Amino acid sequence: MPDASAAIVRRRPPIAIIGAGVAGLTAARLLSQTMPVQLFEAAAVPGGRLATCQIEGHSFDHGAQFFTPRHPRFLAEVRRLQEQDLVVPWLARFVEIREGHITTRRQWNAESAHYVGTSGMAAIAAAWSDELDLHLGRRVTGLRHTTDGVYLFMDKGADQGPFEFVILALPPRTTADLLPAGSCLQHVVNAPLMKGCFALMLGMESLEDVGFDAAIVKDAVISWISVTESRPGHRGPPGIVALASNAWADAHHDADHNYIQAKLTEALYCLFGRQLHPLVTGLHHWPQANSGPVRNNGPLLDPVHHIALCGDWTRQGRVEAAFLSGAQTADMVDTMLNPHPGGSVPLHANR
Repeated sequence: MPDASAAIVRRRPPIAIIGAGVAGLTAARLLSQTMPVQLFEAAAVPGGRLATCQIEGHSFDHGAQFFTPRHPRFLAEVRRLQEQDLVVPWLARFVEIREGHITTRRQWNAESAHYVGTSGMAAIAAAWSDELDLHLGRRVTGLRHTTDGVYLFMDKGADQGPFEFVILALPPRTTADLLPAGSCLQHVVNAPLMKGCFALMLGMESLEDVGFDAAIVKDAVISWISVTESRPGHRGPPGIVALASNAWADAHHDADHNYIQAKLTEALYCLFGRQLHPLVTGLHHWPQANSGPVRNNGPLLDPVHHIALCGDWTRQGRVEAAFLSGAQTADMVDTMLNPHPGGSVPLHANR
């Protein structure tokens, strides 16, 4: 005879997670262990700033450059990714540049590992999204709350729902557009200010040694330089990724992209002291790229409207912060919807 409780579980409305960056993917992976989950992403691929761009045979990790795990929960996940040959330490020759001169040199080592994806950063997101109920190219434009649950307005096609609960794993400005006017979370999304960034990508036929693999640049138009062929697992011709400083990017966020590309290229050539003659050039704008540390005094939960928030901006704009935010939100929603006898039993990220 069928188990009545199992039938109830099968009829239970799913959880909707909007945004398939690191936080959304983490929350979806954990919650899908105990309940149905649907994940919606406006972009054509998951991962957010865990991104890899292909331009005419040249490959660039043009978003998150690396991650440095410190928290035990994220360390456990990184070990799992290592076992699957998805990540590896980047033992880069690292320098700091001030006023056009190298002031510090350091060799990154395994003890203070800076991890990258062995097949590009996007491959990590692809692995995390495997087996999830993921809907790509589906932008959510609004929420509708009914007695049956929460429905999602979509930019195309029919509304989706009902859902028992909605997790918004989006940048704060996008989140603010979806939150109900009376939500207790409005003050949270109105406070943080995320900073923008432009990523310049130059693909070369060949590239002589510039003396370093990765560089942080102080007080300049460019804040970061990465030599692509130095990254473990890099495939294809060599190249350079240069990231604009947040302040410069925000000051020029609405400028013509040809102008942005020319200015960043000029700044890069000044730092190198010579032109590079790239075969291909690309530019990508990250309007909400990172944020400083944030202190939240409680869970980002609206129990009235059945909404929770997560994202790197709720902690600090880093990959580990996004992962931990998604994991914490998954724990909170799981505990609320699936009470465990004897108290909270957190989900495990490496399960």
